[in-house]
Amino acid sequence: MSRVDSDRGSRQDLFGRGMIYVVVWSMQLVVATAISPVLAHLLPVEEFGALAAAIALYQLLLLLAVFGLDQALEMRRLEDPDAARTRGLLAAGICFAFLIVAAFALSSPLWSSMLGFAGYRDLVLITFGWAAPGAAVMLMMALLQAEDRLAQFAFVSILSSAGGPVIGLAIMLSMGDRSAVTYAWGGVFAQSLALVLGLCWTRPRPAGLRDLPEFRRVLAFGAPLLLAGLSQFVLAAADRLAVLRVLGEAEVARYQIAFTIGNVMSLLLTFTNRAWLPRLKSLSDVAQRWQVIEQARDGIYVLLGWAILGVTLGAPVLLRVLAPPSYQPDSLVVVVFVVACCAIPVASGAASMQLLTTIGDTRPLGWSAVLAVAVKIVVTAALLVPLGILGAAIATLVALTAQVGLLRWIATRRQPATRPNRRVLGFGAAALVVAALSVLLPQSAGWNAGRFAISLALTIPFFMRMRILQRANPAAPDPGEKS
Repeated sequence: MSRVDSDRGSRQDLFGRGMIYVVVWSMQLVVATAISPVLAHLLPVEEFGALAAAIALYQLLLLLAVFGLDQALEMRRLEDPDAARTRGLLAAGICFAFLIVAAFALSSPLWSSMLGFAGYRDLVLITFGWAAPGAAVMLMMALLQAEDRLAQFAFVSILSSAGGPVIGLAIMLSMGDRSAVTYAWGGVFAQSLALVLGLCWTRPRPAGLRDLPEFRRVLAFGAPLLLAGLSQFVLAAADRLAVLRVLGEAEVARYQIAFTIGNVMSLLLTFTNRAWLPRLKSLSDVAQRWQVIEQARDGIYVLLGWAILGVTLGAPVLLRVLAPPSYQPDSLVVVVFVVACCAIPVASGAASMQLLTTIGDTRPLGWSAVLAVAVKIVVTAALLVPLGILGAAIATLVALTAQVGLLRWIATRRQPATRPNRRVLGFGAAALVVAALSVLLPQSAGWNAGRFAISLALTIPFFMRMRILQRANPAAPDPGEKS
């Protein structure tokens, strides 16, 4: 085994080459953040709200069509010496994804109006054309990542995720038609191009369509992951559909802006989990794997402390850049803070999910997902009307915390937990307190400028901490103890 292979899965590898994959996954976040203020100014508020709801529908379709098979393919590829069987599963997964999207498309007249899309029939149909190739691309990206084919993975990923917003904006501006439907066509074109490239590079084997026993096994593995993904959708995206139904398009648009800013860290953690899973699986010793996972989680906690503080301090300026004054940005700062705090339970839950997924015990992910959804529904129903979109954000935080508590309890019964790093927890708590207090500060031009300057300055300790994690000896104690 080469030194590179032996280092794969170590903490150094996770924060080194593993972070390159995180950066690639994050390109969709970068483009979405850059495009959102443009769309908020170009589209009427009702069109922008409908587009946000369509994106939530796309994310739901993607989850159902992929069915957790992307992570199942990654785990299977690491056990498949010649990749033949995995490429057969890829072919079966692509066909399965297209059938799922087709079923939803045919039944859409029965449910689209109930979700608030009565006046946006064309937008719903285009979303199906966006989701079918998008699901197939997700499966092919999983195989490319498992094989550590970084250049091809990056090209397909950036084209599929970042290409859609860029192409959609170009179509909208060139045609002079400022509508959500025109913009959404960009996603169809980008995903279709990524699909063609992915097929050329992954070469799915049609023979896999006949291997039904193997496909049933990966479906059983992926079903709890689907439930976990659905819970994440309900926690992070489906509330936009609830807001659309109860509060209307304008509030969806306001929530979308605040959520885009506050959810940055949670999205990055989702991408981190996707990038790290195959690398952690490379560690054959489960006890060592759990130790690396917990050390990496503590490192992420420190990064989150700086990031949440920085995002909250910068929120007043970012909100005014991303949205026009009609969005009432002053009242959205507290929403940004609450959404940003969701990254803490996401980081804790990701550690438990990584252990359970890599040992093949995915059923607890399904149980915790059911709990999270139940809590989310109850708290949203209680808080959405009296608190508005802030209630939706609080419901997400409460539900994630409940889910993480159950996952942590189950994971520590598979592998004993190490003692919490008190210095790391203390730093995180202090950062949250300062961030919460900053929400109470005035939002005049002078105060906002000062807060934004501090926010930019906080990137220095953030990246210094990242460098420490990249250089750390994987066998050494977490340097966060000395922070």
